[in-house]
Amino acid sequence: MTYATATNLLDQFGAEEIAQRADRGMPRMVTAEMLKTAAAAGSLAGYTTDEQAATVAALTLIESKLLDADSTINGYLATRYTVPLIAVPRLVMVAACDLARYALYDDMATDTVTERNKNVIKQLEAIAKGLISLGVDVSGNRPTANDAAQISSTTPVFRRGNAEGFI
Repeated sequence: MTYATATNLLDQFGAEEIAQRADRGMPRMVTAEMLKTAAAAGSLAGYTTDEQAATVAALTLIESKLLDADSTINGYLATRYTVPLIAVPRLVMVAACDLARYALYDDMATDTVTERNKNVIKQLEAIAKGLISLGVDVSGNRPTANDAAQISSTTPVFRRGNAEGFI
């Protein structure tokens, strides 16, 4: 189980950007629509054999980068949690997407992508130190929510029967 899927990555940063980064061939053949279809396990039958192969290669690269991101995240989280996490908090999913996006850029990352990657590493370090909580227990499960109102009281000090004329 990965912390983020290819679909999560496409939704987070836009299929067009990710298609441009994941298509390593020349000329570029993978379009955003082709990548969305492949990520959703849809049929690529309407495309040429070369386009299908390029799309599969791009999706394979994306999934590889997402697995690398999972390994990085697990390296930090293992100090506090049992990994892999069973319930994936959104913070972890977004972190996996940021790490994978940075990896897809290779050595051509923009300042924004680089800054986001640095911030994710800082967050992971803070999680490892216990400064940020993921909202899961040490085994990686979400704790059962007991957020219903609870009222607890002892016997009242002043009651009508004991007031003797005061109430």
